[in-house]
Amino acid sequence: MFKVIIPLVSDSTEQVTEQANKQIKKLLEFCKIPRSRAEMQEYMELSHRENFRTNILNPLIKGGLLKLTVPDKPTSPKQKYYSGTDIRAKK
Repeated sequence: MFKVIIPLVSDSTEQVTEQANKQIKKLLEFCKIPRSRAEMQEYMELSHRENFRTNILNPLIKGGLLKLTVPDKPTSPKQKYYSGTDIRAKK
């Protein structure tokens, strides 16, 4: 007896993934200057705050692609996020 596994990856799935990667790269470029969550959401034209936080913001932070300007207070209303090593992020 043997088992055959056929992956169900289609061209449309790859296209969606590629588009998402392009949007994330644009967001990271946008965040070279520290930005608030609201600014990032507006830039990406996304309205649902919790969805944005869960599916985009938190994974980018955990992956080290975004950093917090106030790392000791992650829920601070003055919190901003930046990518890379931007000197202005220390302000």
